[in-house]
Amino acid sequence: MTDPSGANLNRTRLHRLLAAVGSAPAQIERAGKVEVYDWRDPHYFNEDQRNRLAALMSQVAAVLSERCAHFFNSEFNVVPASITQHFANDVNHHIDLERSFSLSFGPDAKPPCGFLAIGAEAAMDWVTRLLGDSESEQNPDRVLSSLEQSLLSNLVGAMAEAFLGSLKPHQNLKPADEVVRGSVATAFEPTDPICRIVFQIGKAGAEPGHEVTFVLDAPALAPVVGRTIQAKTTVPQNELARLLMEHVHRMSVPIAARLGSTRLSFEEVLDLAPGDVLLIDKPLDEPVDLILHNQTIFRGRPAQSDGQYAVFITECAADPNVQRNRDAS
Repeated sequence: MTDPSGANLNRTRLHRLLAAVGSAPAQIERAGKVEVYDWRDPHYFNEDQRNRLAALMSQVAAVLSERCAHFFNSEFNVVPASITQHFANDVNHHIDLERSFSLSFGPDAKPPCGFLAIGAEAAMDWVTRLLGDSESEQNPDRVLSSLEQSLLSNLVGAMAEAFLGSLKPHQNLKPADEVVRGSVATAFEPTDPICRIVFQIGKAGAEPGHEVTFVLDAPALAPVVGRTIQAKTTVPQNELARLLMEHVHRMSVPIAARLGSTRLSFEEVLDLAPGDVLLIDKPLDEPVDLILHNQTIFRGRPAQSDGQYAVFITECAADPNVQRNRDAS
């Protein structure tokens, strides 16, 4: 190595070194329009299927409007407000079930696959309209009387039937007999894809009314919008373990052979030039390290094979006393 000299630390050499180690400013490439991916959306339905579902819910809104007119003896406007997809464990982030009235629905003799939910304020407003008693207490936290509970169950049940009727003949789902306050038991697993459909219901000519939310297992809507559901196949646990191990065995991993290392001052690095000899801090009789994910797993000595560099493994790093004597094999 040439003698280090402070005079050699000039601007040109410094820029050359910094450029070599990657300190030059990177060229910024302008990317095209990037669409943000929502990881909270299971993306169970594609755009065409969502459009089909939206068209179907517009028809449901018309039926809901007729049901409301029948119960309240006045014209009501019903419009689909939103159709979104979620994972089941996110339901409580979008609906305050503890302050809602819910009605579950599902197939006969099976756990419910969905529910209808209305807020407590909507429930009190509608019960008051059904009773024709404007003097009724409007406290949304109060307990409903048996008559109020029955009237609300009839109204919400009719809404549920209007919604579920649109799913026939693909699905034959039936609502429960009575609404309950709070959440209802469903067969949802945390990662199950669900669909949340919200309708805005209000008296014609008045301010926007209340929301009615339908939450349904997404696969139950699949045949309605033309999505084919593949039959689930159950793989035995031992077979699954075998397949996973086969996959792991076929995976390629990078292994690095490290001859050694040394430390130089910045000035010494600047003085390096072709023809210099760089001393490594490792004696000639010490083995080369084979490294996997920053961990030394084997050691060996440099060799060559078929015109390429090679390493003859001599020991396992986990037990350096165990030598692999391949000369005897």
